[in-house]
Amino acid sequence: MWKKLRAQQGQWRRILAIAPTVGITLIVLRAIGLFQMLELSLFDRWFDWRPLEDPDRRIAIVGITESDLRQVGTWPIPDRLLAQLLNKIKAQNPAAIGLDIYRDLPVDPGYDELVEVFESTPNLIGIRKAVGDRNRQGVAPPPVLARLDRVAANDFPWDADGKIRRAFLYLDDENGNIIYSLAFRLAWIYLKERGIEPKLEGETRIVLGKTSFSPFSSHDGGYVGAEDSGYQVLLNFRGPSHTFDRVSLFEVLEERIPSDFFRDRIILIGSTAESLKDYLLIPYSSDFMGLPEAMAGVEVHANLTSQIIAGALEGRSQLKTWPELLEWLWILAWSAIGTTIICQWYYENELAKISFPRTGTRIAIASTSLLAIGYLSFLSSWWIPIIPAFFSLVAATIVNTGYTLWDNLKLSHKRIEDYAKTLEIKVEQRTFELREKNQQLEHTLEKLTAAQKQMIAQEKLAYLGSLAAGIAHEIRNPLNFVNNFARISVELTEEIIEELEPQLEYLEEECVEEINDIFGELKESITDISSHGQRIEKIIQGMLMHAQNDETGHREATDINALLKESIELVYHSLKARDKSFEMTLETDYDNSIGELYVVPQYISRAFLNILTNACDAAYAKQKKIGDSFVPLVIVKTVNLESGIEIHIRDNGVGISDEFLDKIFNPFFTTKPPGEGTGLGLSIAYDTIVAAHQGDIQVKSEVDSHTEFIIFLPKK
Repeated sequence: MWKKLRAQQGQWRRILAIAPTVGITLIVLRAIGLFQMLELSLFDRWFDWRPLEDPDRRIAIVGITESDLRQVGTWPIPDRLLAQLLNKIKAQNPAAIGLDIYRDLPVDPGYDELVEVFESTPNLIGIRKAVGDRNRQGVAPPPVLARLDRVAANDFPWDADGKIRRAFLYLDDENGNIIYSLAFRLAWIYLKERGIEPKLEGETRIVLGKTSFSPFSSHDGGYVGAEDSGYQVLLNFRGPSHTFDRVSLFEVLEERIPSDFFRDRIILIGSTAESLKDYLLIPYSSDFMGLPEAMAGVEVHANLTSQIIAGALEGRSQLKTWPELLEWLWILAWSAIGTTIICQWYYENELAKISFPRTGTRIAIASTSLLAIGYLSFLSSWWIPIIPAFFSLVAATIVNTGYTLWDNLKLSHKRIEDYAKTLEIKVEQRTFELREKNQQLEHTLEKLTAAQKQMIAQEKLAYLGSLAAGIAHEIRNPLNFVNNFARISVELTEEIIEELEPQLEYLEEECVEEINDIFGELKESITDISSHGQRIEKIIQGMLMHAQNDETGHREATDINALLKESIELVYHSLKARDKSFEMTLETDYDNSIGELYVVPQYISRAFLNILTNACDAAYAKQKKIGDSFVPLVIVKTVNLESGIEIHIRDNGVGISDEFLDKIFNPFFTTKPPGEGTGLGLSIAYDTIVAAHQGDIQVKSEVDSHTEFIIFLPKK
């Protein structure tokens, strides 16, 4: 009972260690943006799988098509033609008109006519591009509508993959003035006629009829560090392209539409011709089998307008996200599930062995349940983190499995040690008994001893072979087993040699020499195994150091000049201790105006050490090649720049050929002879400077002349 209780206590200690560790690790990885694109991609899939909603008949689109452009013969369309279009629409008494066409400059003929229409249509809203985007600068509004304060912004915030998943209700222009979005202005006009106007609740919450809006934050949903300027909301699209009623320019001008088609509707006028490239990628644009289908910009405005109106009048839900703390608890919960429920074990000879069929089935069921929860939540307008929860589930299962197998390894190793000790005791006892009882049979002692040793060796090898095969099947001969067993084998060899020494006087000299040679070679081989195992372990440690650059360290104000001085001294004394003949001329030129930078000092120090060590090795290697007439030199210089600092580390060593310059920062690439380098030093330095500190590192080199590393660290 006590043995079972101790096993259960150990199991719960393991669970309490693994579950929060894995969960927190996944939270950190999510916080640095590792899962952002996967979460956004799954967000798009929710839209694809969600049933389509009925078209919103309160909104219609007048699209300028390719056929319209051929009939007009020019773009932009003339002011007179646009004035005629607005008059046709205005005649049917629409609720509001949104002109999603830039009109900052006249397009003759007919400018005066267009101005007259602008002035006589109070429910007409024009557009401007308030902040611009990656493709073009901001665009001014129509002067007449700007004077009448009937201008809105048609800007959208872009995601990293070029898609539109968010929209502005309002934003600030370059002068800090609030500019309402086109959709919000049109919806406001429409709702105002029905007695509904926006109200501010608290500092940020906007209440509008039966719905309310909260501003998008940079870490909402699957986003990490997204731009959240202005008042943004998540777009809740009604469906893919062509969800709204749409007519063309000349269908309106030639009166090929019903006489009340525009009555009491919000009318959006914009380009739908593909040649004008006013198209945007949206969640529905994802297509694994072909090119993504974009949506016309005017239809994206229509979707946001419909989202606002339907929410205010009918209570259609806005897309919502959990608070960040609740998302963290959610990820931790799935880590706990992966640690406690998923793994299925059975015990054989007190060793826990995983049941792969049952464990795999439970992972499949849990993953399917997680996906179903995410989909059903999205149908209820909740966007919850599924991707990090899935990885937390799987990672916790894998870590728990690995931890248990590691326990099995330690138990098996202990059994090997116990058996080896017992076996040696039995050998000693049996040898003593034979010597006492068989004095009269001394002439056969050599044969009996040899037979006895052969029997013992065969028995030991048979047992160890069987046990090792079982362990290899379970854990694939892990490195730690090799290292530990090599060390034990050296000790056992020495013990056997000591036990044999009293018997050697009974053997012939040639036999003694052969035995000594065999044991010497055996010990040397096992020592080589241990040495190579330690070599592999050093490489693995180097790989672990390489991964640590992805972890977030604590930045603190650091004197870079002082850090460089410490690194130079450490490298010099380290190389001097390794090779007493090592000598190096070190020149420094520190810019004392640099001051302190906020960096992770242990990471930056490690990068400096790696680069300085390479520089000293290169210069010293050239001295060995040329002779004492060559003086190895390393120059370290710091320069204070406006946006950051530069560190120059230059050596007069053997240099790097052009074919290797592009590879020196690759993991495991090295130009040093085998056994003298792991190829991880410069890779770690690169990740530390570029990835962890948003800096830059460049290399200039000339073979047999010099190599210079130029490091840039930003001040902010």
